[in-house]
Amino acid sequence: MYKNIFNFKILFIIVYLFLNGCASSPDTTGKHENDPFEALNRQIYAFNDGADEYIIGPIAHAYRDVFPDPVRDSIRNFLLNLKAPLSAINATLQGDLIRGVSAVGRFAINSTVGVLGLFDVADYIGIKPVDEDVGQTLGAWGIEPGPYLVLPFLGPSSTRDLVGRVGDLLVDPLGLYLIKQDYEDLLYITKVTKALDTRVRIDGVIEGTRENSLDPYAIMRTMYMQNRARQIANEESEATSIYDIDIDIMLLN
Repeated sequence: MYKNIFNFKILFIIVYLFLNGCASSPDTTGKHENDPFEALNRQIYAFNDGADEYIIGPIAHAYRDVFPDPVRDSIRNFLLNLKAPLSAINATLQGDLIRGVSAVGRFAINSTVGVLGLFDVADYIGIKPVDEDVGQTLGAWGIEPGPYLVLPFLGPSSTRDLVGRVGDLLVDPLGLYLIKQDYEDLLYITKVTKALDTRVRIDGVIEGTRENSLDPYAIMRTMYMQNRARQIANEESEATSIYDIDIDIMLLN
């Protein structure tokens, strides 16, 4: 397994370097400076938008309708708690030992007193959430985002964050433990649930952009890049602002 992981790591480093090399080529046709693959990205975005409108969105709405807000809050707390060890590692790698220790403390408290993280007891006593990933760590190390990418089903990304996604798989202690114990199904369930929860939280942004914008793709691109910059800088933002931007201004442009 570890040999395969190493091979994947090498492969994605090569892909990252290749994509950045393509982005610097004078033959690229993208109109946006960070979007040299715009033509392909728009095609994937159209596919994702159709899948969201007719499949993912309705499933997310059913999830929202079946589970009331308090239940979804507990599920969200549980999922964030599962990520706490990964966040602790990344905060430490970024040189922020205080937030690294806070993430470990939150995990210990919420996993015990908070009943496996269903209740965010740590927040009640003043230990704020820590949500970090490898992509943010690479950004904190000064690595530029590289070309903007739209991934099938996964949505907005960049070459840096694509490598970061692979890095998350390689260093996530709980994820590696579940795989080692042959609990991959549980890991997949948590990933799908997190995706549905995220879709519910940004429902207003997606629907509003889809209905009111002349170019939803451009807005989503700007939203994603701005939000990732905020996350790397550890700037506070609303929980629903995964695509945080001034929508009104963008709609007028």
